Amino acid sequence: MHEYYNCTCPDCGGHTERVALSATEKGKLLKAFNKVARWTFDNKKTSITLDDLDNKTVKGLINEINSVLQDALQAGITYEIPEAMLQHFNKNIYVFSGAKTYTELRELSDLLIDDKGEIKSFSKFFKDVRQVHNDYNKAYLESEYIFAQQSAQMASKWVEFEQDGDEYNLQYRTANDSRVRYEHAVLHDITLPPSDPFWAKFFPPNGWRCRCNAVQVRKSRYPQSDSTTANDLGNKATYTVGAGGVNTSEMFRFNPGKQNVIFPPHHPYLKDKEVTKMLNE
Repeated sequence: MHEYYNCTCPDCGGHTERVALSATEKGKLLKAFNKVARWTFDNKKTSITLDDLDNKTVKGLINEINSVLQDALQAGITYEIPEAMLQHFNKNIYVFSGAKTYTELRELSDLLIDDKGEIKSFSKFFKDVRQVHNDYNKAYLESEYIFAQQSAQMASKWVEFEQDGDEYNLQYRTANDSRVRYEHAVLHDITLPPSDPFWAKFFPPNGWRCRCNAVQVRKSRYPQSDSTTANDLGNKATYTVGAGGVNTSEMFRFNPGKQNVIFPPHHPYLKDKEVTKMLNE
């Protein structure tokens, strides 16, 4: 999982920025995580099942993560969106929060056993799982918060763009400063109608802490880009080789407004279809 968040591009400054979660939110997340860790140890959960997602203690952590990300959604919506779209977003965030918690549970389960195949002492286990909390409920959650806020903002803009159809073109714009990652810089000023396939895959955000934007422009003011070239550049901008040759950036090829989701459908948390199916019920 780490490789999906281990971004050192100049655009995000090596993740030096932090989401200003309140002390209350941080405290609730830590308390909920500690309860899950205790539950994992007390019940000797050497394996995790789908039924564990219905446990009251586990749901406590799901709800705390969901609350943080729902706040990001509300902060990101800048234009009025249909009620049905908002409901899709709410559900998507809840499923994401549950799948994220399930991933944490599996890591806790793996840490329960020592290298001799025996259950660790609670003090040893609790010390070892602290990093899981620091990763998932601090570092990763900060990136996810920002991404959720950006997705919501861009999705609400897409609703506005769709109302005008192809009357205007859309233009891809980066923050246009020294922090912009090269892969996104090559997309700057790509100008195409909303109906072009480019926007179905490469509408911002296109990565963790991506600051890119899309704006409406008059067709008479800017020349239209070549669609094939633009899509080739988009594929290159969302290509990062990870472990086993997996493209860890491919998951960003989506349009939150068109697909009615805040988080990419191919995010690694969501790859277990049995988990997502259960959470959607």
